[in-house]
Amino acid sequence: MKLKIAIGLFLSLFFIYLSFWSPNFSALFHGENVFDAFFSETRINLNELGTVLTEAHYLWLLVGVGLLILSLFSRAQRWRILIKPVHKDIRYWPVYSAMNIGYMINNILPLRMGEILRAYFLGKAENISKSSVLATIVVERIVDLLAALALLGVTIFFFPFPDWIRNGLFYIGGGVLLLIFFLVALLINTTLTLRFLRSILKPLPTKIVDRVISIVESFTSGLEVMRSSRHYLSIIGHTFLLQACYILSVFATLLAFDLVTPEYPAIQANPLLASVVLLIIITIGIGVPSAPGAVGTFHGIVAFGVSLFGVPAEKAMGMAIALHLANYIPMTGLGLICFWAQHFKFSEVKDQLSSRGS
Repeated sequence: MKLKIAIGLFLSLFFIYLSFWSPNFSALFHGENVFDAFFSETRINLNELGTVLTEAHYLWLLVGVGLLILSLFSRAQRWRILIKPVHKDIRYWPVYSAMNIGYMINNILPLRMGEILRAYFLGKAENISKSSVLATIVVERIVDLLAALALLGVTIFFFPFPDWIRNGLFYIGGGVLLLIFFLVALLINTTLTLRFLRSILKPLPTKIVDRVISIVESFTSGLEVMRSSRHYLSIIGHTFLLQACYILSVFATLLAFDLVTPEYPAIQANPLLASVVLLIIITIGIGVPSAPGAVGTFHGIVAFGVSLFGVPAEKAMGMAIALHLANYIPMTGLGLICFWAQHFKFSEVKDQLSSRGS
């Protein structure tokens, strides 16, 4: 656990460094000291960055925040639908609260630990098996990946990504498809699929193989909702609404920083396509292991994504900072409200983390 936290913190600091400085390795071989080699060349003018942040139209940013908060109601209902086969009488408020508590914990603890802990808090509130709830979270993330894959399929043929990004996105898409095929196979014939998985993992130590098989078996309960086609339409509808809210939220942020103007023709020509491209990049930025709240990784990846449209580094970083705060502050605040409203205690978080680390 400590190693994972250290890796997350390192990645955050690494992305923060690359966002603001440009390393000059050749200087090390010309007598310059290490500090000058790594910190003498800056990528961003801090005065210009300050100007970008002060001149932004924050009313549009508030519109984006409103759309994100609105999306939470639909996301909670979608998760509730996924849980119903496990617990048919599941109530909306505990689901909504646990989800927001998870986001809050992601913002204050590294490595997206909120995903695990929201399963604990919902399981406690509704007396459901924690592993069953965790399985539905996995399915929820698979649905999100499918949505991202659909968006990627639209954008990759219409937006001129650099070749190395295009190739990377194809690999990511291929990996997602393999995961989906595996889950479908698990749903159709669990026993045969687990036997196949065990045969693939046979070269590994028996203890590790048994642990992997046990984890996969525990997730199969979360797939139960997919056995009933009557839930498909609701899940697709809520997923579509979520993606629409996210795209419009990014679009509002573009307006907040005057990026939908002739100065940036790649954005002005098709601002919705630009918003979808940035949403995909934001999704990747959030998913990278990092420090609490994806600090550093989010900023670096989003700023890089905005720069693909010819936006100066200062404006790109300004948008990344504003977009991060627009997510971080309301999500953390809402999660704390739900946490206290449900009468949970932070000692429970500590106990759960201790049990996972042991």
